[in-house]
Amino acid sequence: MSALDLPRAGEVHLDKFVLVFALALSSATGVLLGLFPSLQVSRPDLAQTLRDSAAGARRTSGRRGGLGLSPREWLVGAQMALSMVLLVGAALLLESMARLVVVDPGFQPAQLLTMRIPLSEARYDTDQKRAAFFTEVTRRVESLPGVRSAAVTLTLPLTGFVGSPVQVVGQPPLRLNQRPIAIVQSVTPDYFRTLGIPLRRGREFTDHDDATGPRVVIINERLARRFWPAYPGGENPVGQQILVGASPRPLGIVGIVADIHQDNLEFDDTWPGLYSACAQSPPQTAMMAVRTEGDPLRVVSAVRRQVTSIDRDQPVADVKTMDEVVEESEGQRRVVLALFGFFAGMALVLATVGIYGIVSYSVAQRTHELGIRQALGARRVDILGLVVRQGFGLALSGIALGTGGALALSRVMKSLLFHVSASDPVTYVVVAVAFLAVALAASYIPARRATRIDPMMALRYE
Repeated sequence: MSALDLPRAGEVHLDKFVLVFALALSSATGVLLGLFPSLQVSRPDLAQTLRDSAAGARRTSGRRGGLGLSPREWLVGAQMALSMVLLVGAALLLESMARLVVVDPGFQPAQLLTMRIPLSEARYDTDQKRAAFFTEVTRRVESLPGVRSAAVTLTLPLTGFVGSPVQVVGQPPLRLNQRPIAIVQSVTPDYFRTLGIPLRRGREFTDHDDATGPRVVIINERLARRFWPAYPGGENPVGQQILVGASPRPLGIVGIVADIHQDNLEFDDTWPGLYSACAQSPPQTAMMAVRTEGDPLRVVSAVRRQVTSIDRDQPVADVKTMDEVVEESEGQRRVVLALFGFFAGMALVLATVGIYGIVSYSVAQRTHELGIRQALGARRVDILGLVVRQGFGLALSGIALGTGGALALSRVMKSLLFHVSASDPVTYVVVAVAFLAVALAASYIPARRATRIDPMMALRYE
């Protein structure tokens, strides 16, 4: 499991309690951090204050440290770097989500209701009983108004899979541990029509594919290409036989269907897969999919009644639409994106306020200097550029530090990215330009105030 994996990530969301807690924690932090400076201000040294005031024309924003930056400027630069790191992470995740949205899952999730039906091992202890239940429940559900079709399957797409080694009869034999792994499903006849999975060759399952008939399977195109490289042009797998698992009993291939994303949407290549007839290998716990004409949730009660009409003690669980299943499959990425976006926004706001405060304080401290510059002929645009450059300098220092941090962080979250490079230059440039725009906006107001300084008033004040 990845360090970023979250259990039940699709159910995590930012609610009012989380926001209230974050606000309370932020307020408490602000109070604690402001307590010491407040105590210092409450005990002023008047003599020192007068000396500092007299030297106001020679001081700008406090004692300078490394690289000519004051402690305040270092703090704002650190805020800018942190917000740069978080915004780059959020931008990379957002681009990944945008690319995932356009991925074709191979099936049609709209207007599809899903639910889990766990059969009792005591009451349904044979294949015949389980097959009879699933056959009857799909027949009754399909007869409901507003229902187009219904089917039962071992697992739904995008929810994981069961795999088994496979071997084609007539091809060079392989040991069991050397055979390729294929996804194995057990489905009722209308499964492909219900999910909207196209049939490429052969036929779908019918009611005649039961325990009394020949054992048959339908394979996907990925499995067909794996064992018949010339497919679809020169070879036709329909009519061939395949071995599944350790069983020596061959299964006849009667059809080929299109590939789907069974595990998740992130893999470019789908898995090889095969489908067996539910009546020949019924599962103990199955998922039902119901294709409806309108809102799938409107038929939930009617479907439940059909299930209990067969067995009043039979539970139905995990009722949700297929759209919700698709969304939950990317729940982890959505949660991380929300967290990155929230904290990046907060960090950017703090950095913006910091730049504004630093530049405003600098203008106030340099009133005499700016007045002299204007008296000596400096134009307003020169004063404006002089002040704005300070904000740009802070932004550039934050971008420089933040780029290194973002590159390090993006390596950690690489597993969450989809078709996006962790060092995507476009993302970094866009975020950097956004930072410069924020720095310009934060510096512009105090810079305009600096251009309106009256030289005579500034000299008289000094």
